[in-house]
Amino acid sequence: MKKNTVKKLFRSMSAVFAAGVLSLSVLTGSAVTADYEDDIAALERKQAELARERKELEASLGEYESGAEEHEKYLELYDEKMKLQEEEIQNIKEQISLLDQDIADLEEKIKGKEQEVAEGVEEFKARLRAMYMNGNDSIASMLAGSTDFYDILARTELMERMSRHDKEMIDDLNEKITVLNNDKAALEDTKAQTENKKAEAEGILAELQKTYAEHEETKEWYETQAEYSRNRTEEIKREEADAEEELQEFIRKQQEELERKREEERKRREEEERKRREEEQRRKEEEERQRQLEEEQKRLEAEAQGIEYVPEPAPEPVEESTSDDTYQYVTGASQGFIWPCPTVLNMTDTYGYRTIAEEGGASDFHKGIDINKPNCKGEPIVASASGTVIRASDTGNGYGIHVLIDHGDKISTLYGHMSSCCVSVGDEVSQGQTIGYIGSTGYAYGNHCHFEVRVNGETVDPLNYVSMG
Repeated sequence: MKKNTVKKLFRSMSAVFAAGVLSLSVLTGSAVTADYEDDIAALERKQAELARERKELEASLGEYESGAEEHEKYLELYDEKMKLQEEEIQNIKEQISLLDQDIADLEEKIKGKEQEVAEGVEEFKARLRAMYMNGNDSIASMLAGSTDFYDILARTELMERMSRHDKEMIDDLNEKITVLNNDKAALEDTKAQTENKKAEAEGILAELQKTYAEHEETKEWYETQAEYSRNRTEEIKREEADAEEELQEFIRKQQEELERKREEERKRREEEERKRREEEQRRKEEEERQRQLEEEQKRLEAEAQGIEYVPEPAPEPVEESTSDDTYQYVTGASQGFIWPCPTVLNMTDTYGYRTIAEEGGASDFHKGIDINKPNCKGEPIVASASGTVIRASDTGNGYGIHVLIDHGDKISTLYGHMSSCCVSVGDEVSQGQTIGYIGSTGYAYGNHCHFEVRVNGETVDPLNYVSMG
């Protein structure tokens, strides 16, 4: 009966001990979630705001660069148009110059003809004056000088012919002058029309130049905005890096706190185990003492009755199992790491510098590896090693919905861009346990799992820890 009592007492103590261990584990997880939460939350809000601004800048940068490129094409088009218009204006100017020369030549000809007319008129006037001054004497002289009647007629005919010649000559010159003046008028009219064409062409050129200047001004504005966006984006990247570094410092403190609590838990359990063993040893010794007293009592009773006493064999010691009661935290480093996406055995971007085609060929340092395959959304993501969840949400820092697990030994792993996660901060997860599902939240250009390994807060190449095989 006493043996059964001892066994019951031992089972009762074991149950109380196990309950205490479970309770302490829950309290430890709760304490971890409270540590540094305010500071971490403030940093994550800052990261979310920086990420939002960066996304807006990246979107506007594309618009600005596209706008600048579009207006650059307009400038090339209008530059070509202005060159053609300037060539046309130069051609019109040359036409006007030729017309001016033709008009000048006609004016010279008109002046010459007018001079001839003037000289002919003067000669004709001189002869008329001479005939008038001589009066009948001239006729008398003509008659006296004539040899006969026919000679008189001949002389008279000559005078008439001379008069007609002068008149015809003057009339002919006047007709030529009229023709020249008409030609000049026609040329001047053509010149006026050409001047109008030149004015219209210059007006078109002015409009082209105005439009060119407007496109140039707009292009400069786009370029200025694009330059600002690029510079501000670089500033944000530096601010994000500073915030991430500060965040990692708090996470390192979280990990150190977890290590401290684990060590305290280990020591507490060891102390409890030591006390339990001592208590068990005292219990056994007391049982043995009681057994010996009972044996001695039985022996004495047998001697008093004259009966030979045969002692009962001592109970064989029961080997205790401590596998369920002794605290053992198996770290990721001690158990090794496994591939985080068991159904997706494909990797695209590796750890290190890379070029991002979706961001115009921009280069950045990739802090992990990307695991994906066609139609991989919703595929499970598992814990690469056992540990404690210290992040499990979308904090706006670009990772989208992500989980960060501390594995002890200052090692942690991050799983980013999940469609959803199924663990919470403070959860203890085992290796291979599903913690979320592949998605494309945060800064992602398609469904994939972004996987990082960090040692003391610094990223390292995950392929030094995991492989697809």
